[in-house]
Amino acid sequence: MVLELRGVSKSYGRVRALRGLTMSVGRGVTGLVGPNGAGKTTTIKISLGLLRADEGIVRFFGLDPWVDGYEVRRRVGVLHERPSYPGDLTGLQFLKYVASFYGVRDCARRAAEVLRLVGLEFAAHRPIKSYSAGMVQRLGIAKAIVGEPEFVVLDEPTANLDPTSRAEILDLILTLHEDEGMSFLISTHVLSELERVCDRVLVMCGGRVVAEGTLSELIDRYGLAEYVVELPEPRALAGRLANLDFVEEVRVDEKRGRVLVRARDAYALTKAVFEAALELNLRVVSVRPRYGALEQVYRRVVGRETAGVATGHGG
Repeated sequence: MVLELRGVSKSYGRVRALRGLTMSVGRGVTGLVGPNGAGKTTTIKISLGLLRADEGIVRFFGLDPWVDGYEVRRRVGVLHERPSYPGDLTGLQFLKYVASFYGVRDCARRAAEVLRLVGLEFAAHRPIKSYSAGMVQRLGIAKAIVGEPEFVVLDEPTANLDPTSRAEILDLILTLHEDEGMSFLISTHVLSELERVCDRVLVMCGGRVVAEGTLSELIDRYGLAEYVVELPEPRALAGRLANLDFVEEVRVDEKRGRVLVRARDAYALTKAVFEAALELNLRVVSVRPRYGALEQVYRRVVGRETAGVATGHGG
């Protein structure tokens, strides 16, 4: 594991932000979600050594970030929520300046390289104050990766962006993960976005992690069973799936080339889809949870926790 927190607590006066938080984050892309006040930002600051935990154990790369904060922050790139940058500097000048702090040998080369990676090379010599909101977020990601970090933390990377800019930032994160091998911890409240980019999700509520796993695992665990099977010949597959005992409902959307399935067993459904496709000579494009599945998981988990607190059983 890259990051581990065990029994971590943190209070601000009488307000308990974290309550015995235990969580772990490995390589890949991990999402951290939760309502306002859940403790996400506090968790990130403690993980980076910017805040000290009242109690508990925190290890980033096996190091205590409060004791070895410089070494941790040298190896971790960060995009904080609502960042601000010196507007009179150009993007290239700013990144060269940041690269120098990380001890990068050829700061100009690295700055130009990351501008290309995030799609800002066309604005390298423009002052930052002329950048759009989407460009500023791209610059923030460039800043986070300019020191060639082993891990990247993004706090609300698509905040205050229009839908087109949000999609571009998500595509950028996927590209950096798939092509450059970068791993991310992403804190966000836009749940649909995590479905596109995350391998694993942690749900926080009341200062602790209340659910974690891959999206498929969370869907199975919390009784959600809506899936989309995309293929050019949906009706042929639908007839086969409708007869399976673990399938509750099958609907065909021929216009979009997909079958909507409610099933009790995700693994059995996936297996049945590909067995039928092989037998019927069908070309399956994808089998995935229905769009919005993470939001359904989130509402169920957080709703359960909130109800438990209200009745005195929340812990």
